[in-house]
Amino acid sequence: MGKRTTLLRGLTLTAAAVLPLYGPTAVQAAESATTAVAVCGHTSAQPTLQRGSTGDSAVEAQCELNLATKPSRYTPIAADGSFGPATETRVKEFQRCAGLGVDGVLGPQTWAALNTWAAGPHSCATQGTSTTAQSTVCGHTDTRPTLRKGAKGTEVKELQCRLNLAMEPFHYPPLTIDGDFGGGTEGRVIELQNCAGLSADGVVGPNTWAKLVDWSSRNTYCTPPRPAGHPIDGLDTAKYQHPGGAPIDWKAVRASGVEFATVKATRGTNVTDEYLATDLEAARTAGLAVAPYHFYTGTSPDTGAAQADRFIAAVRATGYTGQRAGDLPPVFDLERMDDGSGRCPTYGTVDDAKAWLDRVEAAFGRTPIIYTQKSFLDDCLGSTTAFARYPLQLADYRQSITQPPLPNGSTTWAMWQYTDAALFPGIQAPATADVFNGTQADLDRLANR
Repeated sequence: MGKRTTLLRGLTLTAAAVLPLYGPTAVQAAESATTAVAVCGHTSAQPTLQRGSTGDSAVEAQCELNLATKPSRYTPIAADGSFGPATETRVKEFQRCAGLGVDGVLGPQTWAALNTWAAGPHSCATQGTSTTAQSTVCGHTDTRPTLRKGAKGTEVKELQCRLNLAMEPFHYPPLTIDGDFGGGTEGRVIELQNCAGLSADGVVGPNTWAKLVDWSSRNTYCTPPRPAGHPIDGLDTAKYQHPGGAPIDWKAVRASGVEFATVKATRGTNVTDEYLATDLEAARTAGLAVAPYHFYTGTSPDTGAAQADRFIAAVRATGYTGQRAGDLPPVFDLERMDDGSGRCPTYGTVDDAKAWLDRVEAAFGRTPIIYTQKSFLDDCLGSTTAFARYPLQLADYRQSITQPPLPNGSTTWAMWQYTDAALFPGIQAPATADVFNGTQADLDRLANR
């Protein structure tokens, strides 16, 4: 989870979106129909396997089956290199999940799907059941030496594999299992230690190994820290959540428990997000409360009203009125420049922001929500209190706080964007995640329901 205090709806998210979501292994796995991939780090030899098969390929298959099926709450099977009845059953369960022919045989098509599912989180239509925990789930080694950044070798592969099995994969992108204890592995160890209430030093000693072995062997996960006391979840999307043009499965997003979404509509005076029309209505149809948002640019003086006109026209074209059941108020994204500089908008002023807010409020009959940050208003707009009457969506990714800092004059917040690294079923790139400050009834009222 990022701890940066800058907001991430602009260039930073663009950069994040073009990185491989699950590391080099996932890129390889995406090509696995023609290239064999040792996702677990044992062997890339992928012969046809069936009951009675043994050896390194069987260990690799069992380990990959564990990585592929645990997101659907299947307890890992033993990765012991012996293809017995339990392995055959799990192969059949995986084949059903992946929409393949169900014969319990690991042939080329099953291997290809398994490589992809093991490298990045996928969900089965049906959930697994909890069974007896297995002691050998990755198959590298039972040795548990103290490990720290800079370590290399088989023990590190075991560590990385077990971290992937222990950490909830829709929020913690799986590590590449390469036996190299680098910064990414150290960061993941610290996240595990935070989850487990251990000393978060990034060193894998006896206590960390014990928790890691326990969680990776059972039908359980370390789930990401999220703001306590705010059970209603939301997310924010733009074109960056469509890598390679991939659609968002909004039904899957809703089924995961997400209740609301803000969808990028426009930027400045001349950009409309290419996925606005599809995402805004699809999210609403799936049952989410939805709001379109506009990214304000202060690159020219006195453009607030023109930016508002662009936004109003774009969202009206999608059918958004602000008054339908499921329509949240429009959102005004007021933050630093999205050119990577982190500078204040060159010509951004309170009056220009108010010009946008007033015009949009008049157009839709709703008081807009302002997406911002106290530090931005302090640094760039003189700690203004001019926005005190507006509901706020505040961005702050620090895990050390229990509430986002309020801007001067404001007394509460409506939404808290608490991370830039959430992974949701149905979305093939990281998204920013939010919680709502209120009850379901409060959200329903805000969304005209």
